[in-house]
Amino acid sequence: MSNDRIFTSTWIECFILKGKNENSFSFITKVFTILCCSLILVLSAKIKVDLYPVPMTLQPLAILMIAMLCGRNIAVASVSFYLFQGMVGLPVFAYGGGLLYLIGPTGGFLFGFLIASLVVGELADRGWGKKLFKSVFAMMLGMLIIYFFGIFQLSIIKGFDFAILKGLQPFIIGDFYKLILASILLPQIWKLTKNYK
Repeated sequence: MSNDRIFTSTWIECFILKGKNENSFSFITKVFTILCCSLILVLSAKIKVDLYPVPMTLQPLAILMIAMLCGRNIAVASVSFYLFQGMVGLPVFAYGGGLLYLIGPTGGFLFGFLIASLVVGELADRGWGKKLFKSVFAMMLGMLIIYFFGIFQLSIIKGFDFAILKGLQPFIIGDFYKLILASILLPQIWKLTKNYK
């Protein structure tokens, strides 16, 4: 991707930059956006249904929306900062924080958040966020990535059958509805940029 490309592939770029070049996206604006996105991740972790050993939260929806709206760099930075806060012991995860949390039953899902933000954010940078079908496909891919890493680590700790029963089956329907909600919200959010073109 060339350095001189017009930096208007994602919603956050169109909304803030109004079609200007990437260099106009100031350091302070980036930091502020990353802090806001990481706060959204913290809040989405606390909105949960207590299931054992993996709680049902709004984090997958938050991750996918941030990636689709903000692109790879901001999404990865936001998730990385969120994970860093948890690693140093801040209670930002669903049930607290700490380094040991990342090697527990839900650690794989947290790592999956980071990979999903990278992949989905890259697709958003390529303009996929502007098309509904591509947006939904990218978010489905992101959800599969989250599932893969989450179930992989959970299966190592608890066994594959347990991972499928407790780490996948309870979430399929709920996450399907989250994708529908995201597909409804994205076009409406993009409409906010019309006055900024």
